[in-house]
Amino acid sequence: MYIKELTIENYKGFKGEHILKFDKNLVFFVGDNNSGKSTIFESIDFLKTGLPQTKVLEDIKNKNTDEPVCVTLKIQGDIKNIINDFSQSKYLSYVYKESGVETLLARRTSEVSTIKQKGKEVEINIKKITLWNAETKQFENPAGIDSVFKTLFETQFVWADTNPDDISDFGSTKICGRLLTSTIGDFFESKQWGQFVDIHKETFQEGPNSLASRTKDLEDRIQSLITNQYGSADIKFNFSLPEVASFIKSGGININDGTDTNSKDKGTGMQRALALALIQIYSEEICKHPKDSKKIKPLFLFIDEPETFLHPIAQKKLLSALDAISEVQQVFITTHSPYLLKSFQSDKHVLFSCEKLTSTNKVESSIKLDLFGNSSPTWGEINYFAYSLLTVEFHNELYGFVQAKAIKEDFKYEKIEEFDKYLDTKGAKMDIEWIHEKSSGDKKYKTTLQTYIRNTIHHTENKKNIDYTDEQLEKSTNKLIDILKN
Repeated sequence: MYIKELTIENYKGFKGEHILKFDKNLVFFVGDNNSGKSTIFESIDFLKTGLPQTKVLEDIKNKNTDEPVCVTLKIQGDIKNIINDFSQSKYLSYVYKESGVETLLARRTSEVSTIKQKGKEVEINIKKITLWNAETKQFENPAGIDSVFKTLFETQFVWADTNPDDISDFGSTKICGRLLTSTIGDFFESKQWGQFVDIHKETFQEGPNSLASRTKDLEDRIQSLITNQYGSADIKFNFSLPEVASFIKSGGININDGTDTNSKDKGTGMQRALALALIQIYSEEICKHPKDSKKIKPLFLFIDEPETFLHPIAQKKLLSALDAISEVQQVFITTHSPYLLKSFQSDKHVLFSCEKLTSTNKVESSIKLDLFGNSSPTWGEINYFAYSLLTVEFHNELYGFVQAKAIKEDFKYEKIEEFDKYLDTKGAKMDIEWIHEKSSGDKKYKTTLQTYIRNTIHHTENKKNIDYTDEQLEKSTNKLIDILKN
């Protein structure tokens, strides 16, 4: 099961309707601060769990419109089996086929309305999640769906600005809990566990000096009072062994970095290091048992700026781990890191560029970044269009692709001198002097700004030319983009 599409309407910085389509399992979001990257994650959490108790509608509503907040999530895949395994079969009727694929469409909106549902009037509001009914052609709120929908899949968020200790939770739906479950094997059927059960029974329940025997007098006194005042009733303190899941969940992780304390009491840096280490170990386990991983409840992983506190080599290793996880579970990342972006592969990943405009945030798929065809988007291309960051790498890429385009017209443009003339015919004037160092004597000639910058980049040993400015790099870059597009 995977998230196929997300529609955000008037949520925080996003005014109007914004549709995001996901056709890969590893999704990047890039853009400047306050451009809406983290908001996209929050919108999914809002749809699944509703407004946090500390929030009101005005906290999430776009300030530039009176239109309602609405978040819609399209989920596809093996949904019926997931419902049968983790939910209730009565909700199977809301699964429909789209292009032959099982689909479930969920929505949460602040718009208050009344619909006819199974002959009754039902009010729809922000507190209710709704599912699309393909037969009645409307979003409905079937009884019990608000709590049941949460059981269909798990979401794991690792935020950049909050402590990520939730990921080290030993609960069975959390990453650490899943790791424990996959590694303990048959421990709860072992001799050691059996001995512990016997000792627990002796200590808390049946022993002559057990906790149960020590509290027997208190138990009898409570029972006597209740019997006299309210009628006959048996009272017994229960000191039975906790359920296995509860037993594991009560655990925690201690870290001794000079001070031995629980991980939840450590600083943000250590907590994020632990969280990301657990994610990488989790990826190793998935690679060992990929078939088993597909049988468990779907987990969608959302990591906000994973590069925080990580050096470049660690970032590269982390991305490899996330790649492995994405083979079986969907992973979403927001990032500013050039090291993560350099590892972007268009055949395996999808990238969205976020931008803050005057009245709304804007998000566009990397499909729009197509200057270099199958090679797009490159690191330089992403940096330029997502962050307005000029790089020599992007200029080199543009220069090379424009020259390749020229060579298709005439092989003579393989020579830089001839290619410079080609650039001149495209409006890049040969009006800047380049000094070519030669053993027989320096040679001066006019060249285009594009070739001047290219020569400066490629011939750093030549110190006889004035270095180009940022303004010249921007002008040259924009001209190469124009030539490549036309």
